[in-house]
Amino acid sequence: MKMRARRFIVRLNNAMGYASGIGMLVLGLILFYEVIMRYIFNAPTSWVQEVSIYLFMWTMFAGAAYTLEQGKHVHIDLLISHLSPAARRKLEILTGALGLIFSIVVTYQGYEMVMAAFKYHKLSATPLRFPMWIPQTSLPVGFLLLSVQFAAGLIDRLENTKRGVDVP
Repeated sequence: MKMRARRFIVRLNNAMGYASGIGMLVLGLILFYEVIMRYIFNAPTSWVQEVSIYLFMWTMFAGAAYTLEQGKHVHIDLLISHLSPAARRKLEILTGALGLIFSIVVTYQGYEMVMAAFKYHKLSATPLRFPMWIPQTSLPVGFLLLSVQFAAGLIDRLENTKRGVDVP
């Protein structure tokens, strides 16, 4: 893969990883605020639960590509550790291709969902009446980033397989 494109993807993944970390920090703070308001001041909020769900969606989907790039997604090491290096490479290429296909499908379907929510002015069924396209956008954006990372990883693995190099 071209170094310029690879550097861009790494920078984008890092930015999204940091944004996800900040999102989790904010999520923790607003949930702490809710606990204080509810149990100390007996004045629960009407917005924290809904906002925390939306924030959680954005942090999880935005951070997925970073997690994949870092190799921190769930692996079944018990199975993989018993494979030969060649079989391991083939399995990683297969799972990368399947992950890419799945991510592209979810990106497309998520886009369709967001467009419908936008077109029909869907709002949350809560007192906030939040436009649903905003939290729903996290799905296609997160899976688009994941698609890019799957594609980059797949290209790297294929290039390294041609050269006979193992990819960690």
